[in-house]
Amino acid sequence: MLNSKSLAKVLGLIYLILALIFSPFILLMMSAEGALGLTESIIIIIVVILFYGIAGAIGGFLIGVIYNFVAKKVGGIEMEIETA
Repeated sequence: MLNSKSLAKVLGLIYLILALIFSPFILLMMSAEGALGLTESIIIIIVVILFYGIAGAIGGFLIGVIYNFVAKKVGGIEMEIETA
């Protein structure tokens, strides 16, 4: 069983970090189309970062719920771990 809330937190943070990394490139592509002011640029970066973080958290929660539902019906993922 996956803890859906924990998966939501982890994926939300991962997506937030990815948005921090890629938001300057998104801003650069948007500014190539036309002139963007400083205020618009800051607002766009904040919205993109928050959107990716929230979307990652929601997606992680849904993945956890769906996985738990399917795993109960057909069985979970089997893993063999060997110590070296």
